[in-house]
Amino acid sequence: MQHEVEPLCSPTMGNPLHKEAGPLLADLEIPEETQARSLGRPVKSSKQYLQQVIAEYEALDRELPCIRKFPTPPAAQPLCLCMESSAEEDFTHLEVLEALEAELPGAMESGRVSSIRFENMNVICGTAGRRDRWLITVTDFQTRSRLLRSGIRPRGRLHRLLRHDELLLGDYRLHLRRCQVRRRMLEALGAESTEED
Repeated sequence: MQHEVEPLCSPTMGNPLHKEAGPLLADLEIPEETQARSLGRPVKSSKQYLQQVIAEYEALDRELPCIRKFPTPPAAQPLCLCMESSAEEDFTHLEVLEALEAELPGAMESGRVSSIRFENMNVICGTAGRRDRWLITVTDFQTRSRLLRSGIRPRGRLHRLLRHDELLLGDYRLHLRRCQVRRRMLEALGAESTEED
């Protein structure tokens, strides 16, 4: 039994598309971009757009191979400072504490410094070659300002302290950028994006 075929004319095209009893059949002579428009899909589904999105994702992957992922936006920690150090320096908690005490005598006993925490960024990001972070939480803005100005000197070498919130926000922006590029790539491929991006 043969299906009946009726032409379906589009005002934007000279060539008709053919409609069978079911889905639309694409005419091989009509450019892919025009077919995408007539089928209600965005022009973004073109091969050129897909190549552009994949190239952008690969470039981002080369530039930033391992990016810290965030399930939710990071919470503000205005009294948390950060000292970055290379893995070769391999400081201990005691060395960081002694450097703080040299700058602020009695920092822990007086309660001006409440905690010192180590973050191995290579473990967090699943990579190698990233700088480690020492997170120093203080209890007041005066202490924070003083340490931001002075820095600390573990093993006699000056290390500037940075606001941890600024570093974390930078990490979060990279995470969002990568998620956006990945989402665009998946949309161009016609796949569904997952929330674990």
